[in-house]
Amino acid sequence: MNTGKQINAMVVVLFLLLISLGAYSVWEPFRSDTKEDKQRDLTLERAANTFALNCRLCHGDRGEGGQNGGRLPSAPALDSPRLQGISDGVFSQAEYDADFRLVSNTIMCGRVGTVMPTWGRSQGGTLSEEQIRQLAVLITTARWDLAEEHADELDAEATQHATLRMPGGTLGAGDSEIVISNAEPITLGQYLRIGEERLRVLPKQLEVERGVGGTEPAEHDRNTTIAATNPARGFATQPALSEAVDEETTSFVVGDTEGFVVGDTLQIEDELVRVAGISRGIPTTNQFLATDIGREPDTFLVSDADGIAVGDVVRIDGELLEVLEVRGDADPGIELDEDLSSVATQISVTDPTFFREDYVVRIGDELIEVGEAIDTLQTLGDTIGRAETSFALSGTANISEGMIMRVGSELMRVVEVVSPTTVELERGAEDTEAASHPLDAAIVRIVPPVVKDAEPTEEDTGQALVEALSADAASVAVTGSLRIAVDGTYRLDNEIVRVTALEPAVVRVERAVDGTERGVHARRSDVFVRNLFEVTRGFGGTASAGHSAGDELLFTELKVDRELDGSKLADHQKGDELFMGHRLIVARGLLGTDPVEHANGELVYNFPPPPDEPALNRGEACGLKLTDDVGEQGPTPGPNAQPVDVELDEFTVVADPGSIGAGEIGFNVNNVGTAVHNFRVIATELAADALPLDSGGLGVDESQVDVVGGFTTPLDPGGQLAVGAGLAAGSYVLICNVPTHYESGMRTAFEVTAP
Repeated sequence: MNTGKQINAMVVVLFLLLISLGAYSVWEPFRSDTKEDKQRDLTLERAANTFALNCRLCHGDRGEGGQNGGRLPSAPALDSPRLQGISDGVFSQAEYDADFRLVSNTIMCGRVGTVMPTWGRSQGGTLSEEQIRQLAVLITTARWDLAEEHADELDAEATQHATLRMPGGTLGAGDSEIVISNAEPITLGQYLRIGEERLRVLPKQLEVERGVGGTEPAEHDRNTTIAATNPARGFATQPALSEAVDEETTSFVVGDTEGFVVGDTLQIEDELVRVAGISRGIPTTNQFLATDIGREPDTFLVSDADGIAVGDVVRIDGELLEVLEVRGDADPGIELDEDLSSVATQISVTDPTFFREDYVVRIGDELIEVGEAIDTLQTLGDTIGRAETSFALSGTANISEGMIMRVGSELMRVVEVVSPTTVELERGAEDTEAASHPLDAAIVRIVPPVVKDAEPTEEDTGQALVEALSADAASVAVTGSLRIAVDGTYRLDNEIVRVTALEPAVVRVERAVDGTERGVHARRSDVFVRNLFEVTRGFGGTASAGHSAGDELLFTELKVDRELDGSKLADHQKGDELFMGHRLIVARGLLGTDPVEHANGELVYNFPPPPDEPALNRGEACGLKLTDDVGEQGPTPGPNAQPVDVELDEFTVVADPGSIGAGEIGFNVNNVGTAVHNFRVIATELAADALPLDSGGLGVDESQVDVVGGFTTPLDPGGQLAVGAGLAAGSYVLICNVPTHYESGMRTAFEVTAP
């Protein structure tokens, strides 16, 4: 290439380079803006997810506040211009920067005197500084649309994206039963949302008539016990309220409705109530699978036919099935293993492991309801193998030589009771006197208190002495070791004893009796009496009759059409409950919403409730601490003091009037907010928002200002306190100086004029 051509080529290259640099200089600002926008979008997405996971259960899905969002009523709204650098409709960068610091500090340290916890990881919380920064960006830029999207997705996933499937096409405003595409993930007592309406699946509850027998309806706390007024009635396990009730509540939520009967009169503290109904929110047939089933069979055994009819749509887990046929003569090959008289209340069967409580079987023309297996109330003290013939038991009460006992499906004959359960005792503990105690004396456990300085409680162990105990004896045989532990403290009549050692009972047995097979049995396995069960005879109006060993026990069998309405075919386990389709019984229009009509296809969202009884933030972070001390209260106003009404709220201090003549002034301070506040009167020429802050920036440094009145007493929400101050003419600022409250806007200028 000659020189001229080389020069021309270089000129072209240089020209193209200049064009490229010019284009780049034009495009670069846009590229930078795009990069910043992408980074900001990523920050907001991460913050929205963090908010949905940690913050919305108190503040609402969109930061609308607990009261408006159906969550924690005391949680303030975060979707406020006050937290976005906007004052009187005008944005200020300085205000925005202050709001950003306020939000960041509040998340990091919590809010002293409220239930807002400390979130900063450096202060013992769970969020990193970067996560807190991201949340502050979200809140101060008010991207609540993103927060709501993340909350909605979490709640839709929790219900597996279930939708309304009402038979008539819509859910009316007055309907209390809803049908959805998949009720499997829904539980009793769960809160739901359809559109903006909030609903609750009914928990297990008693519908009651209040204040019967001349008693007065009253408030009752959660865990208050429920007692039967008829001593013979009783309960196997003492029931209690699962939720607190007020004087007007007529639905009492309980952990289990088993044992309650419509018409029962119950006592709750000093009030009597009558059971008018028993309800739960997931309709059920009250029947259960009697065998495992895979994906192939369309017939299977159930516990009973009562509550199931041909044409019913039932649900097992998430699969819908239509009942095509109900038979009562299915034979699983189980027989009576001894004769049964027409009046006997116990039955012995060839396969006791098949049965669960409440199974109904047919023998001839008689229906029999099977109850509990006859239990010795003892358990294995150790795991035993197939060869062992001597082993430990928890005790020997209800165990005797010659009896046949059952562990799993294996029968064993007791050849010898080698030794009973014995305990070594420290006598006369806790300043009581050692004394003699008779055979059968009850052993009562002393339960240490959970709360400091509270009184211990007592618990019946169900165990007793099997021999008399003299005042100087150090060991004694007892009925069993269940609920008795080494180092535990117990009461025998008026004497307190401490267990220092425990030796389990030992028995020797003949294994594999009556053709049963030897097995390996785990420690704490239950020990039963033979193959015996308690039974209810002549069930369902049938006639009780005598039956012979070898008679067949026949079960209920259902023939079904599986995978109904496109539901998923699945394996199911013995004991799975048969529900009535994908139906739910719900309470409508809860948590500040109204019941409205909804169309089929609308999503059914989970609606997680707020934290249960959240603890007060005592401020053990960021150098903050709220004490229970009365603090400085200031003087009581004199009779001639000029009144000024002061209202303290989360973001404001309002004084009425805002100016008054010099002299003695009585500040009538009213906490109308939801947090604990205090009140400080500061003489200063500085603007209300310009007072010097402490080193952490969390409050006014009172060592740098002239505090001339007020109080540091923690004033609870709804509280009132009057405080006097003699003020000369001049400028003042009234503030709340609980950490972070001053920066949140709790300040106002106050003028005192010449008299």
